[in-house]
Amino acid sequence: MLEFKHLLVAVGNLGQKNPPAVARAAGIAKRTGATVTLFHSLYSPYVAGEQFYSPDQLQKDIERAVVSRKRELEKLAKPLRDAGIPVHVRCRWDYPVHESIVREVMREGIDLVIVDSHRHAAAARLVLGNTDWQLIRLCPCPVLLAKTARAYDRPRILAAVDPMHSHSKPADLDELLLSTGQSFAEAFGGKLHAAHFYTLATPFTAGMLVEPVPMPVEVAQQHAKEVEAAFGRLTERYGLGPRRSHLRVGLPADELPELAEELDAHLVVMGAVSRSTLKRLFIGHTAERVIDGLKCDVLVVKPKGFKTPVPKRATTRPVVLPPI
Repeated sequence: MLEFKHLLVAVGNLGQKNPPAVARAAGIAKRTGATVTLFHSLYSPYVAGEQFYSPDQLQKDIERAVVSRKRELEKLAKPLRDAGIPVHVRCRWDYPVHESIVREVMREGIDLVIVDSHRHAAAARLVLGNTDWQLIRLCPCPVLLAKTARAYDRPRILAAVDPMHSHSKPADLDELLLSTGQSFAEAFGGKLHAAHFYTLATPFTAGMLVEPVPMPVEVAQQHAKEVEAAFGRLTERYGLGPRRSHLRVGLPADELPELAEELDAHLVVMGAVSRSTLKRLFIGHTAERVIDGLKCDVLVVKPKGFKTPVPKRATTRPVVLPPI
């Protein structure tokens, strides 16, 4: 069963009506009894420039801005409270936004962050400049990227696993992905599917050129048997037969969005892991390259023991007011 007890919805656009992330949080809270926090972060370098303000006036202007945003959050909270869902609203004067969210996660013991996600330009993804990409890398709890307001009614949940650990995934991450997907499926009366994608090519370097060179037939066949056996052992533990186990040759960036669309999946569950020494630049090959191609919701899970590099204390002046 789903064990989420405290959900955080990161609300960016306070003027948006019926944000998918809020609807998603409401649906999960009804199934789990979880508390929901609607969270908004704001900051203005101009207002924070104390040379333009007396200390008293600075504090008043910051508080006025926070109070205004909290009123907007209260409007989003009312329908959830009317449905019997316990809701908190929080607004922080903090920067950058993704670090503000992560700090709130650490302060409040959040189990799941839910954020509206929109497709980004390739350049934006490359530099990870968007809040959701930063959360994928840095948030210590799972992050659910809500792309639609479609209800999880008997949903098809697709877990993308890597039983050969070819992308430096810890061995127990696949188990975590499948168990999490199974919990979602059971909570909403749906079905779990699992998928793995692999390639039978090896890189060959000649000068400045890199071309894929097919393996010898016997090597390719042996590799395919090993992958099939590993995938079968993994899916068997979750009772997934051939119709719900999808093993394909190809790249995840191409194959996973296509399979999700074929299955009409409601949610794709995938893992994000740090690789090499560039931990602040790259985390999770699949997570970075696939999310924009998926039309359904995406849940990104990190290995157990992941520790965020985000400091618990903000360098900016944090402001939190008591509930209005």
